[in-house]
Amino acid sequence: MSPGAGNACGKDVADVCYQYVFEAIPFIMIIVGADFKVKALNSPAKSFFGSGPGQKSMNLWDLAPFLLDSKTPIENAMSEGRTQILRRIEYKRGEDKYMDISVCPYSGKDAGRGAVIVIDDVTELEKKEQYIRRSQKMDIVGTLAAGLSHDFNNVINGIKATVDSIKYSLGNMKLTPDALRKQVKDDLEIVEESANRGSDIVEQLLSISRRKELALADVDLAQALKNVLKICGNTLPKTVEIVCEVRDEKAMVKASLTQLEQVLLNLCINASHAMTIMKKEEDEKGGKLSISLEKIYVGPSMCESIPDAKEGYYWLVSVSDTGVGMTKEIMARIFDPFFTTKEKRGTGLGLSMVYNIVKEHRGFIDLFSEPGSGSVFFVFLPVAGDAGAGAGAG
Repeated sequence: MSPGAGNACGKDVADVCYQYVFEAIPFIMIIVGADFKVKALNSPAKSFFGSGPGQKSMNLWDLAPFLLDSKTPIENAMSEGRTQILRRIEYKRGEDKYMDISVCPYSGKDAGRGAVIVIDDVTELEKKEQYIRRSQKMDIVGTLAAGLSHDFNNVINGIKATVDSIKYSLGNMKLTPDALRKQVKDDLEIVEESANRGSDIVEQLLSISRRKELALADVDLAQALKNVLKICGNTLPKTVEIVCEVRDEKAMVKASLTQLEQVLLNLCINASHAMTIMKKEEDEKGGKLSISLEKIYVGPSMCESIPDAKEGYYWLVSVSDTGVGMTKEIMARIFDPFFTTKEKRGTGLGLSMVYNIVKEHRGFIDLFSEPGSGSVFFVFLPVAGDAGAGAGAG
């Protein structure tokens, strides 16, 4: 046998093998030329599109009109000679279907230029993923609703404590009428602020069902801290000493005031619990709650050490306590929903809500703690008007 005959025989065998492979692959496969005229279809393609004598000379867009919306990326893949994968292309034919499309260009001396279009019907997979996404959304809604209820309870406790303060003032015969009027006026302002905060929390619960986006406005973080400290002064046990280092200058951030105050109030209440109800029976209850506010620049080194950090200017709120502290194992899970160290007294939602709210505000949170030495929570919120800080944060 001559060498030429051997090569021809080998080529024939290879062609037969390629044909078998082409037909055996379970995906829809269409071979087109450089002009997007159909050259060949495998068996799954014929079953999907129907078989007819004119199919091999049809234009791809006439054969598969649902690809027209993806015409530009398909043409680009062909002209650039690179594989392009298009995910979840919707195909409406009776029941909606979803396709993953792979465009695999080829070129050769004998075959010329063209592409193999591979279509994978992923409708069932998409339906499963949609079901999972809906389930996750319901879980998130449940978590948010429970977390907001947790915060509403904090508001109610603040109102109760302030009402007790008013009763005490009214029963204090040593107060002059002017002093009594001032104390009651101050307490009523706190009740009014708490009622407004409660109203906002109810609105947030309603907005979950309406899927309303978070409305952000220019908020003075320093003033928000002062509002929360007023509530803490009336609500927290007298064994907790509150030390505040907040200057009179404004600290502007883009935020929801109610949610910002929820974050600060949760952190202060958790700090108080760490110094009171979480201590052992024999230990002395109380300690020092310290709150500070400063403007800082977050650089590359901090971004490397804190995963959520982005470069830029931030307002840093530090909330520290001298309570029971945490182990590294607890710190690793402290922001997980429903994780609590307060046994029957906690829902495990307060710090989870804190984390989510801070993230929604393009900020990030860090903490430091040691068992027996207390904890410090660091909340970083982008300075209003700094386009760099928090950019790209989810």
